[in-house]
This record gives sequence, structure tokens and C-alpha cells, in this order.
Amino acid sequence: MFRIKGLLECMGRLDRRLIDLKAKYQLARTNGDHVTFELLRQQIRAREKQLLPIYTQIATEFAELPDTSLRMAAKGVIREVVDWGNSRCFFYKRLHRRVVEGLLIKTVIEASGDQLSFQSAIDMIKKWFLDSEVAEGREKDAWEDDEVFFTWKDDPNNYGEKLQELRAEQVKLQLSSIADSPLDLRALPQSLAALLNKVEPSSRAQLVDELRKVLS
Repeated sequence: MFRIKGLLECMGRLDRRLIDLKAKYQLARTNGDHVTFELLRQQIRAREKQLLPIYTQIATEFAELPDTSLRMAAKGVIREVVDWGNSRCFFYKRLHRRVVEGLLIKTVIEASGDQLSFQSAIDMIKKWFLDSEVAEGREKDAWEDDEVFFTWKDDPNNYGEKLQELRAEQVKLQLSSIADSPLDLRALPQSLAALLNKVEPSSRAQLVDELRKVLS
């Protein structure tokens, strides 16, 4: 009701014919000319009824203007306007990207021993990606290209070594904490023996060789 009242007031201020009709209406009312007064009242109502759909459409478009896709893109609220015909494919890729990205973030956080925050893991993955050959020459927009991201993600060689470095750092921190405790150090040989007994024979031999290199 308030909305329609506001539109009627707006018409009365802007429409020249309504302004003239209302001026005559007030004059007839002042003079006590009831016949002219009633006739003018009907003409005013008819004019308002005629203008109401136009003013409603204008008011609606004006109210929605800040939320139109083109306006939001111009303001940087959204990155781009998606064509309706391609929207299904576009948002499928976006969703798939988010799922794949989320799984990789989880892997990175686990590799760090939960030492990284969600945002830190994203930043680290993005740096790995932008430093790779896949993104070379496209540092500004490659990260937003889902196809380029999938090409990078589908090849573990692009980040496998980075994950291994994170795991090594995690184990190093754990061992550093053992070094601070004489009791833990005393229990270390027994713990290593138990660890070696759980490892597959082929992997055990390789691990023993690596430990010998370190100890020598």
C-alpha cells in the first residue's frame, strides 16, 4: 500500500496532465463546484490508473538496477556474466573445480601435520600452480582457468615433490621434539625397530639404506 501511495505521489509531481487536473480539482473544491469536482476526481483516478503500470515498471527496474548481472560485473562484485546457454557447463566445471581443489587442500594440510590453515594451504597450492610450466606466461589469469588448473592437478609430478617436502618437515618437527626429551631419545631405537617391523620388506630395505646414509 505504501509503495503504491509513493508511486501516486511521484506521478502527481512529474506528470503535467495530473498537475493540471489536480490544480483544477483544488479550485473546484474551493469554489464548491461539486459537479466539476467529482468529474475532475474521476479524471485524476483514470489518469493514475493509466500511469501506474508504467511507473511500477520504472520503479522495479530502478530498484533492481544495482543487482543486475552487468552492473555487478562492472562493480567487480562478480568476475563475469555467464551466458544462459553455457551456464550448465560453466557451473559444472566450477563445482568440479571446487571439489578437486578442496581435496588437494585437505591433502596439503594433512601433509603438513595440520600445521597449515585452510587459507595458507590455498595460498601454497596457488603458488605451486603459478610457478609451474602450465601457468607460465599467464600468471594473471591462469589460476581462474579451470581447464588449466585440471591440467596441472592431474599430473602429480607438478606438486608431488612439494608434498613430500611438507611431510619431511612434519617428521623433522616431530623428531625435534623428541630431541628435547632424554626419555624420548632413549626410547627412539626401540620405536624405530617397531616401525621397521611394520614396513614392507622392500620398503624396509630402502629405508634402512637411507638411515645408514644419514648416520654415516
